[in-house]
Amino acid sequence: MPLPSPLHLRKRVGSPRAAPSPKALPHHNGGSDDKRRRRRGFPPIVWVAAAALILLPALLGLGYGFGRAYRYVVPARVPTANARILPSIETLSNVPLGFSVDIPSLEGVEVYLDSRLIAAVPAEEDDDGDDGIAASASSPLKVGMCDIGDHGENPLSHAFSLGSLENMNSMLLPPGAHEIAIEHRKGDKLTPYGRMEVKVDSPPELVVPGSFFSAPSPYVSAYNLAIKEMGNNIACNHFVAGTGWSQLWTRDTSFAAELGAALVHPAVVKQSLMASVEKDGDGGKSVWLQDKCGHFGGWPNLSDAIVGVRGAWSLYLATGDKEMLSWAYDVTKNSLERAEREVFEHHSGLFKGCSSFLESNSGYPEKYENDGERVGKTKALSTNMLYYAGYNLGSKMGRELGDADEIIRQLGEKGTRLKGAIQKRLWSSKKNNYAYFEDERSELVDTTEGLGISLAMLDFAEDDERNKQIMESTHTTSYGITCLWPQFKYRRNFMEWRIPRHYHNGRLWPFVQGYWAMAVAEQRRVDLFSHELKGLTALAQESKTFAEFYQLNGTFAEERRSQLWSATGYLSMIYHGVFGIRLGLDGIRFSPMKPKELFGSQPTIHLNNLRYRGTVLNIHLHGQGTTVASFELNKEKKGEPFIKSDAVGTYDVDISLA
Repeated sequence: MPLPSPLHLRKRVGSPRAAPSPKALPHHNGGSDDKRRRRRGFPPIVWVAAAALILLPALLGLGYGFGRAYRYVVPARVPTANARILPSIETLSNVPLGFSVDIPSLEGVEVYLDSRLIAAVPAEEDDDGDDGIAASASSPLKVGMCDIGDHGENPLSHAFSLGSLENMNSMLLPPGAHEIAIEHRKGDKLTPYGRMEVKVDSPPELVVPGSFFSAPSPYVSAYNLAIKEMGNNIACNHFVAGTGWSQLWTRDTSFAAELGAALVHPAVVKQSLMASVEKDGDGGKSVWLQDKCGHFGGWPNLSDAIVGVRGAWSLYLATGDKEMLSWAYDVTKNSLERAEREVFEHHSGLFKGCSSFLESNSGYPEKYENDGERVGKTKALSTNMLYYAGYNLGSKMGRELGDADEIIRQLGEKGTRLKGAIQKRLWSSKKNNYAYFEDERSELVDTTEGLGISLAMLDFAEDDERNKQIMESTHTTSYGITCLWPQFKYRRNFMEWRIPRHYHNGRLWPFVQGYWAMAVAEQRRVDLFSHELKGLTALAQESKTFAEFYQLNGTFAEERRSQLWSATGYLSMIYHGVFGIRLGLDGIRFSPMKPKELFGSQPTIHLNNLRYRGTVLNIHLHGQGTTVASFELNKEKKGEPFIKSDAVGTYDVDISLA
């Protein structure tokens, strides 16, 4: 694809002004010599032969070759002497470029991409434009998707979209190695300031081959949409939640990381998690940042900030980044200390606080309306499952980092006690399922909550009998599981059409569907997994987006389209469900699930260019079923479907199912 066209410019000094004309920046055009070359062409026989080579494999149904992710390198600009080396950027070809650099003076700054001028701040003031460089005497140099400071929340577009999709697309770079050079111009003299390397790769690609005449696979279409929308929710190398939610959220980032973002965008996950912290009191220790809501407030009424540990652990399994793990371990221990001091209820052994993400009036019985203090006295299943993960994963972090045995032991014991309290106090024998929460009077509200039961099945996987009961008693719709069921009935239906009045009350949330699909796949329930994958695929096809939530009939609110965790919910179904990816401390295992009802008689599907630690994996899944009959790495048979965490290089992974 062509390099981005020159950016409009802005200079935040004094009053707003219009942007200088792009014509002031040099464009590349072919000139008369290029036009003469294009007229020469090739003899007709050459074009016929080329067309045959391209079309023949498709006509024969051999689509695999087109699924490979090929890389090429754009020649880098020759580095200028004395230029300081700036931190490098790693990104994907579907993510608009953006970066921010602290620079002493912005006057006369010019920015080059691969030796081509893409933006500049003239020495004299120019009028304010729509995108590009943001400049003032005291602000850093901001380029592309980092120039988001003046864009407030817009319900129909991302805050970082810089005014139009065209502007986003102009900052997409092709795969390969690129270089950004920043220089100061004074008259005809250019003085180098710095340069940075930009490594651009292709995202992982799902390939379901078909003949030339067959329709594209709906799973490939939905997967490509999920990859695209996840990329669209990256602003200046951080995740935002999505349309209508233009902020960084601890909860959304962490769930998205576990569902698949840690494999696709590890650098963005890391930066997002490291920004999702706050201080415990004035000048206190760093703890996971507590998300807030309009109806119930923030900490301690909402207390699920410990969710950050799930995202950090998932990132470590995907990357092996011990520096990040050490940081996350300290934040997690500090967060647990705060929670034990402020929201732990000793007589029940449970943590108080609102259910994770269901933090609105529509997610609770009517008596809790706008009463955050009362909600804060309840003990929710999902939030307590997150605290169990805090202890369980915290002990694993400590062991991996070589912390003192006594600290690791204490974390493990606290997790075991919490697990016992959850299983004793939050299980509803009436429903044969876990209850939604224990209320302020220690009575169960035995509505079924989709995220909580999914986390319980994943983290209490050995509890076979209860997991069977959960799967048999949980209600699902034609599109899949709901966030709550049954729906709460309200006497006052005032303005029920407004999103906050209904969106948590028994609606379809794709990220919850992703966790449920992961849980039932772990239990090898092909029927339940297939139903969930087909349902979310249909929702994506019908809506052309991964919305925050859907009504039970599949409709959705336009101002809640394109959500980060919804897109990763679908990726999880492909990665953890179909291809059976299981990340562990020692490596990556495979436990695929490829039922015939999903992919028909298609013998082989592919997941190409998946990066795992030091490897690039091209995974080829042959046959149908759930049992691995053979496993090969680069055509060499292995005894088990496993790749070590210290493996390096590119691997063809062939998995045959029976």
